[in-house]
Amino acid sequence: MSVLLLGPRSDPQLAAVERTLETRGVETCVWDADDWPGSGMLTYRQGDQTRLSVGGTSVDEVHTAYLRNFALNPRLPEYRDDLEDHPFALLNQLREYQATLESMLYSLEARGVRMVNPLETQDLHTRKPWQLERLAAAGVPIPETLTTTTPDEVRAFADRVGKIIYKPVSGGGHAAVLSPDDLEDDRLSLLANSPVQFQEYIDGEDIRVFVVDGEVVAAARIISTELDYRTADHDVERIPLSALEPAIAEAAITATDCLGLAFSGVDVIDTDDSCSVLEANPSPMFAAFDDKAGTDVAGALADLLATPTETDSTTA
Repeated sequence: MSVLLLGPRSDPQLAAVERTLETRGVETCVWDADDWPGSGMLTYRQGDQTRLSVGGTSVDEVHTAYLRNFALNPRLPEYRDDLEDHPFALLNQLREYQATLESMLYSLEARGVRMVNPLETQDLHTRKPWQLERLAAAGVPIPETLTTTTPDEVRAFADRVGKIIYKPVSGGGHAAVLSPDDLEDDRLSLLANSPVQFQEYIDGEDIRVFVVDGEVVAAARIISTELDYRTADHDVERIPLSALEPAIAEAAITATDCLGLAFSGVDVIDTDDSCSVLEANPSPMFAAFDDKAGTDVAGALADLLATPTETDSTTA
């Protein structure tokens, strides 16, 4: 029985999990997204028996799949030239790959292969309003949030809440503090182009919590002077699990569970007397935390992936 790893082999997360599984003697099968579009061969044949083949190799005796990343986003740097030269052809090409791969994964799942995480959860971090609604319904503390294209809604929200930040609804960009100039007509009129997410600003420490199979396995403090730490160099500092505030651990576990995830990276703002969850990512980056802060998320994830479930079935 083996573990299927789907994602670019160049991705530090996938590479770390593959190394960890191999050192433990666990057989792996990699669907290398670096090969798509291009030399990577895909075959999905129906008939007397469904057959799946990737890279010329049949998918056989897989019990668990780790879905890291399809790497089929046209905004990725490697697609820049094609997007400029023939955008519609590129979008169609990537859509066809995505449809084939998703069909393969649904076929595996129907035959009992465990998905970490399930395919339907992979886009949760790009549907932030819906994710936040589900978190709030589960009792997870979240910032007050508004997603809108309506200028008057933004002004009313700012008047009531005070300091707020704004960011893209589906991710892929950075957060910024809403300034008085942003509330002018010429700026707010740009909302007609696209919805934007506005959120109560919460002053506190950025904490990343990793949850695997219902337990917190690692936590780290992100040290940065920037509002959005991704915009500049920053440090990470491991938080011993014994020192993690129980309220933060509980919020991270509840967030992961209510979203149907077996593995997540939960972003939390820790204030003096409370915490607030920003999001739970179904396929988080963790290699930098392991490298810089000394966590072992790769090890905890490998433990989950290597353990067959009671409902395993052989696939072919």
